[in-house]
Amino acid sequence: MSLYNILRTGVSGMNAHSYRLATVADNIANANTVGYKRADAEFSSLILDSGPANYQSGAVTANIHYEVTKQGALTYTLSSTDVAVQGAGFFVVEDSKGGHYLTRAGSFVVDGQSGDLVNSAGFALMGFASIDGEEPVITLNDTAGLEKVNLDYMNMRATPSTTGTFRANLDAGAEVIDPQNAPNTISTPGSNGIDSGGNATLDVAYTVKSSIVAYDDLGREKTLDVYWTKIQDYDPLAPTDPQWEVVIYDQSKRNTAYETDFPYDIPNPPLGAAQASEAWLGKANVTFDPTNGSIMEIETIDENGNSSGAMAVDPNNPDEQAILSLALPDAEDRLELNITGTTQLAADYEPLEVYINGNAPATVQSVGISNDGRVYAVYEDGAEVEFYRLPLANVPSPDQMEPLPGNVYRITPSSGDVRIGLPNDAGNGSLVVGAVEQSNVDLASELTNMIIAQRAYTANSKSFQTGNELLEVLMNLKR
Repeated sequence: MSLYNILRTGVSGMNAHSYRLATVADNIANANTVGYKRADAEFSSLILDSGPANYQSGAVTANIHYEVTKQGALTYTLSSTDVAVQGAGFFVVEDSKGGHYLTRAGSFVVDGQSGDLVNSAGFALMGFASIDGEEPVITLNDTAGLEKVNLDYMNMRATPSTTGTFRANLDAGAEVIDPQNAPNTISTPGSNGIDSGGNATLDVAYTVKSSIVAYDDLGREKTLDVYWTKIQDYDPLAPTDPQWEVVIYDQSKRNTAYETDFPYDIPNPPLGAAQASEAWLGKANVTFDPTNGSIMEIETIDENGNSSGAMAVDPNNPDEQAILSLALPDAEDRLELNITGTTQLAADYEPLEVYINGNAPATVQSVGISNDGRVYAVYEDGAEVEFYRLPLANVPSPDQMEPLPGNVYRITPSSGDVRIGLPNDAGNGSLVVGAVEQSNVDLASELTNMIIAQRAYTANSKSFQTGNELLEVLMNLKR
């Protein structure tokens, strides 16, 4: 055995345990760092070829291992933009150069200059833009489609109305009104209740009326008048089913010259012809089931007089709903008003549910994140609007990712390719809002490891010292 090998073995042992001491120091320093994952030095022996009578001392090497998959304790905060991952998964973040990384550090704040949601290291949180609450289109093995979660994008925003629900009960005992007097009948000056001066002389008859509010592209309120008129009753001998006509008008286009309860020009354009009244947005003939009072058939007519034809309605089938498609004034998209839940029962008229999406221009009061990763803004008018959906990323071997400054990780060939999904889906963990994940460092264990590494380092130095003394004795034999 060479005395030089003894020296080298002692040096390798000191180097290995110095790495151990360095990881212990890092762990203690980051014991309170949000999302930090403990580092450890794993030793591996190097054995040289030896025989029974010729032993060669080897060495030891240290490899740094990060316990990325080990969960840290959750600490609850008062911030609505703090979020922790419980279980598997990482947030996707972006640096100033556009590089994408993974992190468990979920303490996010608004950057005052960019408006991005960033963590303490300045990495911007990434998410999918959310459109009307629809599920995002996810590329499973890539971060394509992700964009920075920006809160400035949410400020002073108006959302046009595109969907709505109008559900009411119509009185089955209401009297039938002559369809010629219902609000779908066209009138011309000098006939049918309008004098030559254009003033109405005959009230248009309708059964009940309600008003709803929608919003155009600029967030302006559009009040719509909804007229229901019973035009046909149930007659088992005829036979006929109960039928109502619903007509919707833009209240801003009412004719104030009319001295009647119905302040609109009354269109009934032939199919395919231009509408006869700017206020008229559309109508439908709605047929009810006489046995249970639910809608069973609908024929819609749009603002240009184009008929959909009679269509069956099934409340349990999303493809067979009773929907009026309205060309809302000053809005690019149409308002799809669902009236499927309306019934005709033996009770007074009562609107049961009226909901129209969209909102007027309003400033953001607060921003929140839900447990399923939806990032939404709460406006001063109380409206909640979803803007982003947060994904979770994962890799087959998270412990093999490369740690970088800022408590982020870079994907490596050893870690495997990235997999993108939503929280609580495909093996991903869940999100805990108003909480952060603390480091997974145990101070008691680290202090114990420090003593062990220190003692081992000292012992290896003794090996080096002893080898050096033996070498000195050997050299003194020459004297």
